[in-house]
Amino acid sequence: MHNVAWSDGQPIELEWLRENEIELKFANEYPKIDFVDKFPRYLQHIIPANNTRVLDDSKVRFGAQLHAGTTIMPGASYVNFNAGTTGVSMVEGRISSSAVVGDGSDVGGGASILGVLSGTDGIPVTIGKNTLLGANSVTGIALGDGCIVDAGIAVLAGTKFAVSAEELSKIQEANPTVTLSGTSFKGKDLVALNGIHYRQDSTTGQLLIRRSTREVKLNADLH
Repeated sequence: MHNVAWSDGQPIELEWLRENEIELKFANEYPKIDFVDKFPRYLQHIIPANNTRVLDDSKVRFGAQLHAGTTIMPGASYVNFNAGTTGVSMVEGRISSSAVVGDGSDVGGGASILGVLSGTDGIPVTIGKNTLLGANSVTGIALGDGCIVDAGIAVLAGTKFAVSAEELSKIQEANPTVTLSGTSFKGKDLVALNGIHYRQDSTTGQLLIRRSTREVKLNADLH
């Protein structure tokens, strides 16, 4: 598909605009160009559920999937095509192509979920239920249910996280189908595991994982 200019929901060929630009401008008929893309915007063709909010139409690309109850805030939020939510979610960050966010999860301000073209080795990233991505965090691996990524932390396939024996035992209890051993793990070793809190020691700067003790709950009044 080729890029086209969109004006009031109508596509205009870019080459036609180039050929006729001067004449249109002299006649004061040059169209107002809203954006240039292969697709129209989501709200130009999709009527969302009553309890779904999209506060800026430029933040959701056509081809995205928004489950009923999803809130897309303005600012740093963005949902690309072939990406979206499967439940009631708060989105204040970026959901890149092919990334999916589960029910009850919160993508914090400026947080970024990497897409298949953004360093995930072509593997789509899924975010489980009731998971929190802190402000300006980056996630490049699948996260399970009930996880927390603290603000500013990058959870990538090659990122190393230390863990104490006590916390590892608790994480193991939350994930009985896998066997975990060691004192440090790369992100790729933790793919889709539940109940992990990704954090950083504020004194040493070391990246750590521990068993999450906080239940992520969205504000019902906002949904």
